[in-house]
Amino acid sequence: MPVSIIGKWFGFGRDKHFDEGLRCVDRSDFENAIPAFERSLETSTDPATLRLARFHLGECHREVARAHMTAERYDEAVKHLEAAIEIHPSYPDLHFNLARAFHKLGDAEQAHRELETALRLNPKYAEAILLQGVLWYEAGRHEDALARIGYAASLNPQCGGDTLAYAKSCHEKGDHTRALANLRGLLDHAPCDANFHAFVADGLVRDGEYDRAFEEYEKALTLAPHYADIRCRYGQALLAGGRTEDAVAQFRAAIGINPRYADAQANLGVALKRLGRNEEARAAFRAALEVEPHHPIASLEADRI
Repeated sequence: MPVSIIGKWFGFGRDKHFDEGLRCVDRSDFENAIPAFERSLETSTDPATLRLARFHLGECHREVARAHMTAERYDEAVKHLEAAIEIHPSYPDLHFNLARAFHKLGDAEQAHRELETALRLNPKYAEAILLQGVLWYEAGRHEDALARIGYAASLNPQCGGDTLAYAKSCHEKGDHTRALANLRGLLDHAPCDANFHAFVADGLVRDGEYDRAFEEYEKALTLAPHYADIRCRYGQALLAGGRTEDAVAQFRAAIGINPRYADAQANLGVALKRLGRNEEARAAFRAALEVEPHHPIASLEADRI
């Protein structure tokens, strides 16, 4: 998500370490933002600042982990993902990416564990279902695996297509090695194009180039319409760019994909509050707090209506 948007909503001036962290985030310097937010947690006595610093710390660990995954430094990615999960245990994408890292490191048991958590939080998480299917194929559960991957493809076509068809053809011919290689290829490429456009959009948002960012988010959603995280990030950008009604639609779409998505519920509440729909906003904040009792946006805003 475009992390610094939340900081712009709730403001600088909380304490010098918190402000330093936000400035690092605005520069996409997530590595140095981490110790700044840690110092804020150690020194601040303001409950709201502590909640926000903790939230940002988790998001920065997520961003650093993303960079390590891209650079194939999976041991380092695990460390930062585990730190992020300690703060945000209800975020399915963190558990999924930790499963990916464990899979890359050859630890199938840990990967299965994290996938079970991700899918408990979001049963229709297509990429997690795809990885689960690959793990099953690796374990010799070939027919179950192909059925599971087929289900992932029904949720997100990027998880299937010609590569899955070719893998099935190889499997039917008894060439399990080539089938598995192609299934693993799906893991590497299924979400990549959509995530690339969303990553570009996040950077454009940080630079205030909202119209260009909206175009990139639309490209991402054309490729991955069932990706709740991208819809939530798009909604945040729309809200920051003044398109509040459109933001509401994106947050509702994200919640439709994953009803336990606390960030989407909280941001929906902010958007509804801006539209003067206070009763609906309260309901959204309550829904967020049911999933994540200390969610910084929901806990702050619920008291302000």
